Amino acid sequence: MLRLILILIGLLVQWPANASPALDRHYLASLDETQTLLAKGEEFSVVFRPHMASEHRGVVLMIPSIDDPYGNQRGFIFLRALLSERGYSSYLLVNHPATRDDEQQSEAAQQDASEEQQQDQTQQSQEPPPQPADETEQPQPSYVPGYQQAISSELLDIEQQRLSAQLVSLLERAQEQGKAVSVFAAGRSAGLLSEYFVDNLQVDINAFIAVGAYLPVPARHHHISANLSVMPPAVLDVYTPFDHSWATQQRPQRRLWAEKNRKFDYRQRTLFAELSEQQQIHRLATEIDGFLRRLF
Repeated sequence: MLRLILILIGLLVQWPANASPALDRHYLASLDETQTLLAKGEEFSVVFRPHMASEHRGVVLMIPSIDDPYGNQRGFIFLRALLSERGYSSYLLVNHPATRDDEQQSEAAQQDASEEQQQDQTQQSQEPPPQPADETEQPQPSYVPGYQQAISSELLDIEQQRLSAQLVSLLERAQEQGKAVSVFAAGRSAGLLSEYFVDNLQVDINAFIAVGAYLPVPARHHHISANLSVMPPAVLDVYTPFDHSWATQQRPQRRLWAEKNRKFDYRQRTLFAELSEQQQIHRLATEIDGFLRRLF
């Protein structure tokens, strides 16, 4: 009888690890608390998870990419649970739907502009080419490359203003806990924050952890390497095989910039599978915990 009781206790202890993915998500989200904050008069949602270790080591602000509102593609739900077990409370910033609406409107406007440009080119091709006024004046080429930038720099500015306002409000809430604050961001959000932290050196955070940081505007993406090498907080720069190609191609350049500007608290780490896999999430949580323990 005693042996049977011990077996049943062992099964109950192992249940969360062997449960189905749906049950796992319900189990992991059971401690989450949705909160509403204000940024420049607009409400936005965050999901708070307390630390579940005996020692409260710090607070991590988690900001997913614009195309992944809750960070599900990056395994945020599992990462927050693992960090909680290691002593870190966390706030997950849910992407504001207005940002995605702005993006859709911008893409539609750019598509209309592209169609008008094609119509103008068709009309120009049907007209006879103008003759030069003299021998020194040459006709200018009318060819326009077919490549169209997916997102305008103006849209990125709007997105950055909203994101930075939300970050300021979230920082105020996180600092109420009296612990070191770190920011974890992915994709385009990480790229925008790399600009923000350079332009606002007074922002009080201890570490910036970026996964696949990039910006869809080439001229601005080019500066991410320099941004990461001069911002005040320590930087953990993480890569996966499924990041945007611009991010992975820039990896050697970012390391060179860190060496040039003597950014001694810059680190690079590479994962070799999707972050939706729990094995990779465990490794990422270990990397983050080890990186932060060296700082505070």
